[in-house]
Amino acid sequence: MANGIMNVGVSGLRAAQVALLTTSHNIGNATTPGYNRQQAIQSASTPLANSHGFIGRGVQITTVQRIYNQHLVGQSLQAQSQSSQLDSHYNEIKQIDNLLADTTSGLTPALHNFFNAVQDVASNPASISSRQAMLSNAESLTARFQQMDQRLSEMREGVNSQITGSVTEINSLAQQIAGLNMNIQAVESSASGQPANDLLDQRDALVRDLSKVINVDVVRQNNGHYNVFIGNGQSLVVGSSAMTLKAVPSPNDPQRLVVAMDQQGGEIVLPEHQLQGGSLGGLLAFRSETLDSVQNSFDRLAWGIADTFNTQHQEGFDLQSVRGANFFEGTDPADPSQAARNIRVAISDPAKIAAADNNDGGVTNNRNALKLAELQTANTLQGGTASYQSAYASLVSQIGNKTRELEVTSKAQESMLNQTDQALQSLSGVNLEEEAANLLRYQQMFQASSKVIEIGNSLFDSLLRI
Repeated sequence: MANGIMNVGVSGLRAAQVALLTTSHNIGNATTPGYNRQQAIQSASTPLANSHGFIGRGVQITTVQRIYNQHLVGQSLQAQSQSSQLDSHYNEIKQIDNLLADTTSGLTPALHNFFNAVQDVASNPASISSRQAMLSNAESLTARFQQMDQRLSEMREGVNSQITGSVTEINSLAQQIAGLNMNIQAVESSASGQPANDLLDQRDALVRDLSKVINVDVVRQNNGHYNVFIGNGQSLVVGSSAMTLKAVPSPNDPQRLVVAMDQQGGEIVLPEHQLQGGSLGGLLAFRSETLDSVQNSFDRLAWGIADTFNTQHQEGFDLQSVRGANFFEGTDPADPSQAARNIRVAISDPAKIAAADNNDGGVTNNRNALKLAELQTANTLQGGTASYQSAYASLVSQIGNKTRELEVTSKAQESMLNQTDQALQSLSGVNLEEEAANLLRYQQMFQASSKVIEIGNSLFDSLLRI
């Protein structure tokens, strides 16, 4: 009898000790990122049958489990991936919005100043100072095109750099996840299948970090391994093996980095539409949906201004009664690509400005200069539907609207992410007040079990004295 009581007391003592250790572990990791609260699961030991019925034999700890909800975790990963993509796209497009809409360094003031100078030449066609001012403002206009194109090119280089960094981060996280797959299987096998909770938390934290870079889907295998798929289903981690991604020059444009999978047969370029979610997905979406479009529109605007202005300038005559030549140069009449980068003023002599429409009227003839000035508001671009200013204003408006849309959507997604994380935290996070109460409860259990042992020992001593 005494021996049985002592065994029950010892089982309670051990259970209380495990519960206290688990609670202390929770408290110590209350602020550890990715930590899931753990709980010691108790069950009654198998009772002993005798003629009086089944006599209890105490308590046992069946396992220490982490409080974890796979469904909520999956929702959190998706919300995190979408939030990171929107944030990445917004942060990039905001730079273009600021560049285009800037009232001092944007294109609008340079365009206005140039055509004010053209109008001044139309008012004073014989004035060399007015003509020189027109050339100076033309130089400022072309310089503004070149500066803004250079800024867009720098953004493109920045995207390339960030893609390289994202690929490096993905590879590092994939290697760590594959390594933990192997470690978790080995540890759990040696512990009779008991869960390696802290290692599982570490792996989940790595998966969450990965979801910030790219969309991830996780499939748990029977052996406990995580198979991780990125984008729209491309395998990244299979068991203890991790695939390797590379940032490589595009076959169609060496200046454009794309993501490829490194395989034995060589590199396989992954289509950008398959690499959704996360900051990498945001970068790729920004480049394909916004940066390419803006740079193309900017080139077409520079090309259109040069082409239409040159055509009208060639209709006039300069102060020496010589027919006008190209006013702008550096653009290909048949190809608008890189026009913003290459556009230059072709004339350096103010007298070469073709302000007259014929050889009559001498230096006072301003009729071609008036036609040049009218180009500012004439619908000469986009198939005769837009002027220089309206074409640029349309581009500014388009980017501005897209930027506002992404800002609103990004904030809404961030709010959704916070709600999902709060739901996850309320379930799996550590509540210090609750853990403090558990400490007292398990302390009392420990003390009471010690008392049971003490009584059992006293009974045993009484038997010895008989």
